[in-house]
Amino acid sequence: MSFKERIEEKVEKNDGLRRHSRKPFFALGIIFTVVLLAAIGLVWSIPAPEVVRSRALGSDRVLLASNGLVLQNIRMDFTKRRMGWYPLADFSSPLQTAILSIEDQRFYEHQGVDFRALGRALFAMLKGQRIQGASTITMQLTDMIQADVLEGQAKIRKGSFSHKGLQILRAIALEWYWEKAEIMEAYLNLIHLRGELQGVPAYSYAILNKHPLAIDNSEALLIALQIASPNMNQEKLLQRACHVLEARSNLSSLSCLSIKEEIVSLFQRSPRIPLGPNEAPHLAIRLFQENPGKNWLETTIDSHLQKRVSEILNENIGRLKNSKVQDSAAIVIENRTGKILAYVGAVGSSESPHVDGVKAYRQAGSALKPFLYAKAIDSQTVTAASILMDDPTALSWNGQIYRPTNYDKQFNGPVSLREALASSLNVPAVKIVTIIGLHESYKVLQNIGLKNLKEPDFYGVSMALGAVEVKLEDLTNAYRIFANHGEWRPLQWLTSQELLPNSSIPLFSAEASYIVSTILSDTNARSIGFGWESPLDTPFWTAVKTGTSKDYRDNWCVGFSENYTVGVWTGNFDATAMEKVSGVTGAGPSWNAIMQELHRDRPSREPVQPEKITALNIRHPWSSVPKKEYFIKGTEPSHSEMELANDKQVQFVFPAEGSILIEDPHLDSQRIALAIRYKGAVLKNSVLLWDGKVLGTAVSPFILSHPKTGEHHLAIQSPDGKILARVRFVVKGLSEGFID
Repeated sequence: MSFKERIEEKVEKNDGLRRHSRKPFFALGIIFTVVLLAAIGLVWSIPAPEVVRSRALGSDRVLLASNGLVLQNIRMDFTKRRMGWYPLADFSSPLQTAILSIEDQRFYEHQGVDFRALGRALFAMLKGQRIQGASTITMQLTDMIQADVLEGQAKIRKGSFSHKGLQILRAIALEWYWEKAEIMEAYLNLIHLRGELQGVPAYSYAILNKHPLAIDNSEALLIALQIASPNMNQEKLLQRACHVLEARSNLSSLSCLSIKEEIVSLFQRSPRIPLGPNEAPHLAIRLFQENPGKNWLETTIDSHLQKRVSEILNENIGRLKNSKVQDSAAIVIENRTGKILAYVGAVGSSESPHVDGVKAYRQAGSALKPFLYAKAIDSQTVTAASILMDDPTALSWNGQIYRPTNYDKQFNGPVSLREALASSLNVPAVKIVTIIGLHESYKVLQNIGLKNLKEPDFYGVSMALGAVEVKLEDLTNAYRIFANHGEWRPLQWLTSQELLPNSSIPLFSAEASYIVSTILSDTNARSIGFGWESPLDTPFWTAVKTGTSKDYRDNWCVGFSENYTVGVWTGNFDATAMEKVSGVTGAGPSWNAIMQELHRDRPSREPVQPEKITALNIRHPWSSVPKKEYFIKGTEPSHSEMELANDKQVQFVFPAEGSILIEDPHLDSQRIALAIRYKGAVLKNSVLLWDGKVLGTAVSPFILSHPKTGEHHLAIQSPDGKILARVRFVVKGLSEGFID
């Protein structure tokens, strides 16, 4: 073999040796990379301390007033009993010393794993001796901070070697990521103790009836002893306590004899966390359901006012107990900011105390009238001085005849719009709906913040009289629109809540809002419906409206002062009828008392008159004295004497527009007749037209014998050919069936 060949052979062998020698290093590199990635993954999977605190919600939530006082403690989680998060400084030194002595003596020395304890436990296991605990505080905590365990979706699974191995790796990662103080703090807040109790704070309040900072030496020892086996019986706990006291020199201040009395006392106690204040249960349930990730919430509630409103409602319910009234609710809003200052969801004696009357849907009665009048005034088709007829009226929609009546079943004839709204007369309100239109009226109710409305045709003109169901909070905030010059603004529940810029929505002009406010504050105009003295009158400026639903099932009183808007509902949550209790006698006294409380030391001034408002002295035909009235500039009358223009207006009373008339099945067909009635002045020689043909001279009533079935048009025509009034309706025979 030549020299060259020998060299090439040697080089080839060396290359082979080098390739062979690189394989172990390559494998080690892969192993190292895998281990490194696994370690990074473990560290990455460890949640940050602030994440754990945010997830570790207490079973009880705490609702605070605006001044930081507790309004309500309420339990939201019934799978465990855990308090809110306590800082490490809130746990007593004896407690921390006892837990370290029993659970992890070298806690501040190791890096998550006590390898000496692990070795001792392994050696005992190999010799067949009793298995000794070797889990450090850090290792135990790694199980507790898993997301599914924290949120109650899973339980800690122990016992397997794979679990112990994973626990060790996680503990090392946790120590690398967290401070020792953070680990100890989390452990004390999350450790599982007796029964359903989790965390030392829950145990301290439920068993010891004290703050964790007040835990003494003997109490600390018993807590520490129960960590390994929370539900051990009295005898076993005493045995373990005596054994530990003999073995731990740092616990020498205690003796087996002294601890025995403490253990006996412990097992005689029933775990019970003391109930806190119970001032706002309905608000607490609502806000914590809307903010599920919070242990506590600071509200805008005035704690003193909240208590007084509850007392006022209870006093009023007591006064009405003989009138079959059981429930009441109220809300108080600050006009400028929208802050909720008081929220009482329910007081009373019914069997439905958990119903929240502030957000329950109930029929509004006449409480919606002011918004429809405001729209009509804004449209400049009427003014506060306009004359409306409060007289028997029949209207039709969806094939049904509607005949509105007033609360007292009486009619007042001609009244001013101011009197009609202030005294809550029903017929004029229905006529306002016909003036602005059904769909435009419906849009008004949508815009003021009412929710879950049905279609407009479902309500018809009765939307002005209470067919609409509303929530007290929405209705009260809607009245706040008038206090804020026609602007709708959102409510503020929490001190941390930030209102969006430009969140206000203009709905009515400042002028229309001002006029409606003067009407709702006018005691004189209110006298037709409520007399000269009522709970609606206050010694300071307020504007107020009541509402009573059908069959006296609900009544309302909602109104505002310069700074506050107050809404009160009174009735029965089970929808049973009250005994003729109206808004003025039911909710009114509570509203008045709440307003008096709000203005005990604070005045309420009249709103400032807008620049585009003009005031005139107006005299109506039924009044001998002129009275000041307010108009949007350009809508004021040319003279101060108002005329009964409505007396000259011709209008059919029967049949009504769109009505369906059914032949009486009990009468002979030859005896069936239609009595046509109208009101208003018609000129001599005016005639009635039936489907365009002359029936005869226009008189009321006009008897038409046996009208033919089908759709018909009826009109009144003056001598000069002008149509004064017209109406369409349908006549049906028996064979065509009865429409219900």
